[in-house]
Amino acid sequence: MKRFCRLLLVTAALGAALAACHSDSKPRTPAASAPAAPGAPATAPPASATNSPGASYRMYRGQLPGAPDSITLHLLTTARRTEGDEMLGSFATYAGADGHPYQLLLHRSAAPDSLVLEDISPEKTGPNESPGPLWRLRRQGSALVGTYQGRPLRLREAQPAGTLALAVQTFADSVEAFPGKQKSPWGQIDFQAVVPTSGPAALADNVLRRLNDDTLPGRSALPPAQIWARQRQQFRTEYREAAADSRSDAPADTAAPYGYGLRYQQQVATYVLWNQAPLLSLGYFTYSFSGGAHGGYATRTVSYDTRTGQPLTFAAVFRPGARPRLGALLEAAVRRTLRIPAGQPLDEQLLVKKIPVTTNFYLTSGGAVFTYGPYEIASYAQGEISVFIPMADLQPLLLPAVANLAS
Repeated sequence: MKRFCRLLLVTAALGAALAACHSDSKPRTPAASAPAAPGAPATAPPASATNSPGASYRMYRGQLPGAPDSITLHLLTTARRTEGDEMLGSFATYAGADGHPYQLLLHRSAAPDSLVLEDISPEKTGPNESPGPLWRLRRQGSALVGTYQGRPLRLREAQPAGTLALAVQTFADSVEAFPGKQKSPWGQIDFQAVVPTSGPAALADNVLRRLNDDTLPGRSALPPAQIWARQRQQFRTEYREAAADSRSDAPADTAAPYGYGLRYQQQVATYVLWNQAPLLSLGYFTYSFSGGAHGGYATRTVSYDTRTGQPLTFAAVFRPGARPRLGALLEAAVRRTLRIPAGQPLDEQLLVKKIPVTTNFYLTSGGAVFTYGPYEIASYAQGEISVFIPMADLQPLLLPAVANLAS
């Protein structure tokens, strides 16, 4: 079980996926005060959003030992909710001058001002899933100081020109399946939003609409508290209905322990993947467990033009007819990332003989990252697979209006 939980963490690259391990601990205390009821007026516009207690998004700049140029680290952290709890929602990624992003896993440190990060991108890990480089850091004023692979490292907090200020808001609650019944199982729901507090109003609106699964521009964007309230109410209703159906034949005074099959969980989180004008790229992560061997998760990625606030869809970025050439680039990228030799059939390691073109992508200054969810091209145990294609290879496939957007 421990190996499965770690593998899910590495492949999902998200602390929120820890819930798939189905801890037997009691429900956590809600991480936010009770939100407004569904349909209630917003208490503040998105532009005035502030961080939840203990939550933040920060950028750091520095130079890794032996590296020729500096890196930019995006670090999103949330507060520990209970003793021993993992850092649900925490996420880190970094990139150098080439715009190639790499993901980091945050390990819980005993010291509240310390961070232990592990490189988990396949390009940085060794063969046979051996661990990648470790970053051991502590906060020193506004900087992070410590070591990278045992060598001294210092990262300074920075907000380069063209980056957007972002607020991190978190909510959590637990729901009893059978209110008042002894030893009732419980469900857990978590929600994390990243809200732009600068840039055009359309940007915050579109980010919030995506969080609410609402792509209709004519509707008003709901603030995070109202999105949370609706999701919590829906989760509570569906969870209790499913629990009632599962116990319809049980005696009214049943007090026996329940299996973890009724410990439903739902998590929604937003992560920062790139933040440099004219691009803001976000990952929208969802996880759901409603019984069975394991939960399901996925990350949808979206890039926004920070000048207009509009999302950059596949059709708005790539030329018509680009798919065949893009498919060849994606296969080369998958082979490079997963270390699959050129002459080896893909289906010896993957579930497909040919890499399909996915529209789940985001842009950086140096290229694009394409993400495949579990079962799209690989097994659940192999997790999400993200591959980077440099901008030099993509340029012939881009529409003229966006050909220079990420340069």
